[in-house]
Amino acid sequence: MKRKLINDLLEWKENYGDKPLMLKGARGTGKTYLANDFAKAFYAKSIYINLERVPEYHKLFDGENASVWIQNLLMLSETYPYASELSPNEKEPILFIIDETSFYPNLMDKLRVLINANPPFQIMCITSFRNGQYEKEDFFYVLQLFPLSFEEFLIAAGNEWYAEAIRTHYSTNKKLPDIVHRELLSFFEDYLQIGGMPAAVNEFINMNGKYNVSEQHRILADSYLWDAKKRNDERESLKISQVYNIIDKQLMKENRKFQYTLIRKGATHGMYTNAVQYITDTFYGIRCNKLTEEALESTSEINEDSNTISQYKLYMSDVGMLNSSLKQVTDKHPEQERKGLIENYVAQTLYANGYHLNYWESSSQAKIDFILYKENQILPIEVKTGDITRSKNLSVFKTKCNHVKEAIKISTRNFEYSGEIKYVPIYAVFCI
Repeated sequence: MKRKLINDLLEWKENYGDKPLMLKGARGTGKTYLANDFAKAFYAKSIYINLERVPEYHKLFDGENASVWIQNLLMLSETYPYASELSPNEKEPILFIIDETSFYPNLMDKLRVLINANPPFQIMCITSFRNGQYEKEDFFYVLQLFPLSFEEFLIAAGNEWYAEAIRTHYSTNKKLPDIVHRELLSFFEDYLQIGGMPAAVNEFINMNGKYNVSEQHRILADSYLWDAKKRNDERESLKISQVYNIIDKQLMKENRKFQYTLIRKGATHGMYTNAVQYITDTFYGIRCNKLTEEALESTSEINEDSNTISQYKLYMSDVGMLNSSLKQVTDKHPEQERKGLIENYVAQTLYANGYHLNYWESSSQAKIDFILYKENQILPIEVKTGDITRSKNLSVFKTKCNHVKEAIKISTRNFEYSGEIKYVPIYAVFCI
């Protein structure tokens, strides 16, 4: 399965390979598969270890002698039964893959020493848990793997031409032919149900149907919650499970703002702050914070991804998993369910494109679903489930934020640009 991140991996290999790579992302997004596939395609030799499954690998870094560590690591490779004969100056490096690095808390200190020893390999680390220290210190070359975007979904299904057509028409604002537009809306409905987790996409493509897609989603959710139990004490893991299992109901509400009382009576922000933080740190949840009017005047605040803001929406990292979860909800509200699904899809796509997510609402019930900061400009985005895009939300917002130059309306409507509003079909969000 072709992933666009392969191009970023090649960029690292060719130009930044002296720095360790940190490949982060939620469980189930295909990090390990991508890493090993990349190794087979672009390296003559590779070594793979998993620090979660084989804790004994921690002993590879015993002591303080980096040369010993290098010998220990090379001995793992069948290609090098006599590791001492390997020259550190060999032109073609070995790719050394360290999976689930969060299970070795002191690994970064070890890697600092290892890198200074000029090892005969490039180092790729994989984690399912965010650690801000890695990024703040600029020690790692950091990449994140997300669920397949709709663009990658089209490519995986053999429809790469459609993806190219979408990008072309997004840049020109010219309408696609009606037949192509309708076909893409149909493909999008498939994606809304399946999502971008590789196991679910493979099930859909290889089995030519959606019959077991929900089962793949259930397996992933169970695996995630089991992992939360391993990483946290019983009390905290229960809270994490409660928050995770209530996200679908939060997104079925009309305002979709996260309400702690839906978890249980008397629940508060303070009680569940750590649980929400864990869900976002493990990449299964995406926060979208409410903007104050003061923040609109300070664009730097818009670009912050703060977990301290008490009013926010919480989306799932994969719309397919949300869809499968909603199937278990007995109190059905079809319109709200669809709105929640589409909003989630937009949120995960924008987040994967590198944006910090915010929303805005006024006391008069006017609201903007997403507020982005792009190219030094505030970009409001309104999301509609159908092709009717008329509303007063943007007009009200502009009275509060008069330096908005352009806005985007996402709907089932074809490409168009009119009155400083860019109309973007729902299937083209990955272009934003």
